[in-house]
Amino acid sequence: MAGEIVNSATTGIKKLVYAIMTDEVMETYAVVKPAPPLINIKIVPKVDAVTLYADNQAVETATSVGDIAVDFETQDMPLEVQADILGHTLDPLDGSMIYNINDKAPYVAVGYQRTKGNGKNRYVWLYKVKFQEIAEEGVTQADKVTFQTPKVTGIGIANKNGEWKTVADEDSGAVVDFLATVPGTAPIV
Repeated sequence: MAGEIVNSATTGIKKLVYAIMTDEVMETYAVVKPAPPLINIKIVPKVDAVTLYADNQAVETATSVGDIAVDFETQDMPLEVQADILGHTLDPLDGSMIYNINDKAPYVAVGYQRTKGNGKNRYVWLYKVKFQEIAEEGVTQADKVTFQTPKVTGIGIANKNGEWKTVADEDSGAVVDFLATVPGTAPIV
């Protein structure tokens, strides 16, 4: 039946990708790169809501979206990816990463895929995220193996058009290579 809404819950996440913003004024991005396998992701927009009262009752409400907390956990976080998203330098001779207090993390677009119970997918892009240094925590191996995976934290904001996220769903229309490029932009090669 045409126009029928298809409902299917999401069942998982996968295919984390990112693109470094190469020009903040024009908001252009480098090519999309794959990130390590995704374990979980949490996107929490900070929303401020206020209510105006007059004549002893609520007469109007307004909301605004502020920054967006972005937290995810991956299987690993290779030095090459950390250098990209945190602005650090890889030593070209031995591949070690050099952390400098003057390094500046770039804005990064982040995309990922959500699988759905009906076999289709939902895709998400966040346009402008700046990541923070990754905290390290380790424990010794005992009689039971415990995987120790990195958790990455960042703050997202809207782009110059006020857009902070784009979502595409295969249940709502045709979706072709949605994670290949940041929506609405042409990649800088």
